[in-house]
Formats: sequence, C-alpha cells, structure tokens
Amino acid sequence: MSKYSSYKNHQLITENWRKYLAEEEPPASPDQGDAVLTKLGPDLTAGGVVKVVDFLNSPLGQDPKVRLALRGGDSDGTPADEVMKITPAALSVGKMGPTQNEISLMKSIGWPLSTLASVDNVASGDITGRDKRIVSSGPLVIDGHHRWSSTWAVAGDKAKINATNIGLPGQSADQKLAAAQLAIAATIDPASGKIPSATAKDVDDEGNPLPSDNILGKDAKSIAQMILARVGKVVPDTGKPLLGPEYLEKIKMIPAAQQYWGLTPEMTPDQVKGTIVSAVAGNLSQLPPPQGPERDYMPQFDGGDTHDGQVSLGSVVDTMKSGETNYKSMYESKK
Repeated sequence: MSKYSSYKNHQLITENWRKYLAEEEPPASPDQGDAVLTKLGPDLTAGGVVKVVDFLNSPLGQDPKVRLALRGGDSDGTPADEVMKITPAALSVGKMGPTQNEISLMKSIGWPLSTLASVDNVASGDITGRDKRIVSSGPLVIDGHHRWSSTWAVAGDKAKINATNIGLPGQSADQKLAAAQLAIAATIDPASGKIPSATAKDVDDEGNPLPSDNILGKDAKSIAQMILARVGKVVPDTGKPLLGPEYLEKIKMIPAAQQYWGLTPEMTPDQVKGTIVSAVAGNLSQLPPPQGPERDYMPQFDGGDTHDGQVSLGSVVDTMKSGETNYKSMYESKK
C-alpha cells in the first residue's frame, strides 16, 4: 500500500510547519528572502513534496524575494552542488513505477484504441509520434504517466519508452518529487503566485465530479468491463470513437497490432474487439502501485491547469542542469 494512503497523516506532519509559515513576517529584502529558506533547514527536499508544496503555495513561499532565493543555487558558496544530471534514455516500461496515484483509463487507451498510427508508433518509443519524452528519475515516472501507461497497454511490460532521465536528489520518490517542484518554482516568474497544478478530479461543464476512471489497483476483469462500457465513446483528443467500426476493420491488418494483440485478418469485428480488450485489460492490470501523493501535489512541467504557456519542460531542465535550483545548504538570492 502506498505510504500516501492516509492524507490525514500528512496534514498532521505539516501542521507545525504551517503555523511557522503563518507567523513569519514577509521578507523586506533579498537577504531576508535567503533567511526564510535557511530557517526551513539545510535541505528543502528532506521533508518531502507535500511539505514543499504547502510552503511554495503559502503567502511566504509565494513572496518574489523568496522565489528569487530559490533560483540562486549557482551563485551561492558552492555553485555546483545542486546540479542535476540530465540524460536521454530508452527505458523498459515494466521496470518503472508511477509516482502519480491516479491513472485514467481513457487517457491510457484513448489514442491507441481509436487511431491506427499510435499502435505503430509504440516501436519508436513515443506512442504520440511527436518526438516526445516522459520525465523519469531512475525507475520512477515523474511526468508523462499516461504515455507510459498507453505504451504498456498496447505492448506490455517489455516495451521501451523514450525518457528524459533526471538525477533528482533524494532517497525516496517523496523527496525527488519535492526537488522537481522546487525546480519548477525556481523557473517560473517569481511573481507568478502558486506553483503550477492540475486538478485531481475530472469534472463536467458544471463542475460536478465525474465517476473516476482510475485503473491503478484494478484487476483485468474490472478494467475489461470499464473498457467495454466506453466502446463507441468519442475520444476528445482524437475526435474518433473508441473501438469504432472502421477501427476494428482496419486494425487487424496492422502488423504491429497483430504482434502485440494476436489479431488475424480473418477475425470478425467482435472477435477483434474482444481480443484487444482482453489484451489491453491484462496489460493494464499489471501496472505497479504508485509511490506519490494526490495529484494536486504532482509536478506540472508544462504549466498544468494554472500556468499554461508560462513554463515548459525545457526551461525547467535548464534550471536543473545549471544548478540554479537552490534547495540546500547556503542560500543566496539570484541578484
């Protein structure tokens, strides 16, 4: 079971720290912004991602002088100590685990079960065919969970996926996610307020929560039933129906689909549908459990729902590899 199964425990852990943040006076100068970080301890990642995000979203953590202090890692007493190594990699999806605690069924199967090209694209390491990479840190998926789960859904745990692998500091997923959030905070405009986030629940046009389609922890039979209940539904990202008649007629002729799912040209549409659903449900039932918090605390390298166009993976990576993310030791503002 994930150590994040009880969110109340985290509320208790951070209660005293929140009191400190509420009582602390806002910094009047850049040097006082540095002092705020110093009071939080010698390594800001040590307390984990919930603690870090609560700080960054507090009035004190949103202060531009504090945010400037967070980007001073390459100008402090030890300029190279916060450099994070970035390397491209092709990783086996089965050797990776999620940090996000919800993975959407429709976001996992929408592209591959409504378009023919995405099934072919799996072999390239990018199911989107757009030369994209997920973000990883060793065996952990940090960002790009649905591209990872889509790849697994189609081709199983041996499939490869292209990744930007980041040497995030910390001994646990909790600490590595904290480092990612600090890097994002050090990259965005210091006056941009709370850090980027994405909503934890899908809602309808009136803001009412929709039934969850989270697949983590579900068995193959349950996932198969979920897929069948959505057959014919238009996938928003593709504009095409899930397992629609045209798709079922053409997919059986695609060599990659024959390889991954055991399809043959003589199958009827119902046989094709049943074979695909069984294979995909079986694959998705093997996804490992998450090691991270609720989605509200997950890093959003592309700005999420709140900072669209204000940050990108490339800009955050530049902050990481330059050593600017000021997360430990001697804190000094980027003046």
